[in-house]
Amino acid sequence: MAGGSLRPLQGGGSFMVQDIEDQIISIVDELYDAGLITPKGGNVSARIPESDELWITPTQLYKGGLTEETLIRVDLQGKKLGGRDRPSVELPMHLLIHRTRQDVDAVIHTHAPMATIVGLFEEAIPPLTIETIALAAAPVVPFMLSGTREQSQAVVDALGDGSAALLQNHGLLTVGKDLREAANKAQQLEFAARTVVVCRLLGGQPAVIPEKLAEFLERIVA
Repeated sequence: MAGGSLRPLQGGGSFMVQDIEDQIISIVDELYDAGLITPKGGNVSARIPESDELWITPTQLYKGGLTEETLIRVDLQGKKLGGRDRPSVELPMHLLIHRTRQDVDAVIHTHAPMATIVGLFEEAIPPLTIETIALAAAPVVPFMLSGTREQSQAVVDALGDGSAALLQNHGLLTVGKDLREAANKAQQLEFAARTVVVCRLLGGQPAVIPEKLAEFLERIVA
């Protein structure tokens, strides 16, 4: 939607809120088309700048056809401020990340198939490419029921000040200063996971990046 409308924020002030809604819809469409978000799997949130509010995708709605009307606006305590539908069941996880990480304005949880597969196996990820080095740096969070306090805290603890975590049996989580950064990270790690899976299927001993160079690159891409 072109343009947008100024809407009041809690505590005063206003912001072109429509811009954030447009960005979420665009990113969800992109990730759905790429196969990282499934018809009802995956969730995205983004903070409204200069506020303690955010938009998040709904639960149990077809993700390939979201509109601005289907998004839910909440404050950082989870109070619903706008939207007709129910927010993602994983809202508590999103809220805790947004409250804990002041450098994060966007959280994306995908059901990226290859990253999910890699997260199922407790095997070291070899430094095949720069992307796989970044994937290896992502911690793996054991499976827990979505929406629980335990899951939310486990994800925040594992994430630390990083930008990604593998949710075992449940997909991939990425964060960023904006939606573009978080989406780029998700697609980068899914590419890396595909590389790892294909190499394991082919068998043999693939060439890897030398250890010292891999350690140097890990400090850059983690």
